Amino acid sequence: MTLPDRMWAALRLNRSALEARARFYSAYARLKPGPFDLRDVAELFRHGPVEGTGARVVNLLGPEPHTLGERLQSVRKPGGRAEWVRPAETADALRNAAIAELLLGTRSGRSTLLQASQGYRHLGLPFGDFLMVAAAGDRARSIAAARLLESVLSGATTADAEPLGRSATATPAQLRYLLFAAAPAITDPRPPAADEPLARRTTPVGSTAQPFSTWWRLGNQLTRWERRAEQNRRDVARTVGELAEAHGRQLELAMADEYHWSSGRARVDLIDLDLAGAVAISARTMRRRSIRPWSFEQDFSGLSPLAGISIEIGLDLGRDDQAPDDYFTFDPQDPLPGPRDDAARRGGQRYTDHD
Repeated sequence: MTLPDRMWAALRLNRSALEARARFYSAYARLKPGPFDLRDVAELFRHGPVEGTGARVVNLLGPEPHTLGERLQSVRKPGGRAEWVRPAETADALRNAAIAELLLGTRSGRSTLLQASQGYRHLGLPFGDFLMVAAAGDRARSIAAARLLESVLSGATTADAEPLGRSATATPAQLRYLLFAAAPAITDPRPPAADEPLARRTTPVGSTAQPFSTWWRLGNQLTRWERRAEQNRRDVARTVGELAEAHGRQLELAMADEYHWSSGRARVDLIDLDLAGAVAISARTMRRRSIRPWSFEQDFSGLSPLAGISIEIGLDLGRDDQAPDDYFTFDPQDPLPGPRDDAARRGGQRYTDHD
């Protein structure tokens, strides 16, 4: 699927620019770590030219690397670049590539989004669980997220989580991802999360910097389908529309920079993945519970074309319950699969079974 014509016209972007953006971020994700860290090199030359090199330009990849490499090892400090930095960069690059690909077609975008999700999961971030549930309807991850959410809200420690994950669950942004990921597995008609002081936080979160309380309200609405389903459906539509308009305004402002916008290099997320993911989760949950499905024309027709982009992407993501063939167990420390690795991916192990 691609975007409807009215949204493409409002977006004012050539497909070639999006393709170039996707290629750039995919290539960055596949970069191998360099032989030297720039901070180590700066430290090495902090007091002037290194003995034996003079004042001339030094080619670190030329005949001197052996000597310079030994000296670089000597200046490295234990507190240097943390091990999680490169996996985080890889996951972020894949996320950005997925945003561009989703605008061009759901299949490739979903595949790249799932690769990013497993990178974030490797770091212990609930954002990874959220992306898995949003992109592939991963029921097992929803159940695990619901258990972790209950533990976090009750104040229990999460001893089995990664250190970064333990700290992340204490931040507003990651808490809302945990709630979204858990939503399909929560069946309590009056979820405990709704009464938490968290529901009143106004901390700006997400790419559009909307209040945390608005996102938390949406997350709770995604759990309330047991009673008054039609009323809850209208409530979800209103909150989704509110968040979509904020993203639409952000896109309009970014278009003012015509040079960066036309080349696909504007510093703004063309898709609000938080919103698209929430819409996908709601669509699957409504289908499983035999609730009247979303209709863009009936439920979101009052939105501007730009505001509707993330909703349209979310609706498309939510139409498929199964993970694609390339939903494989991904270690962000390993080389990423290339275009010729389809057979290997199909033979790989899936992360989990799906309903």
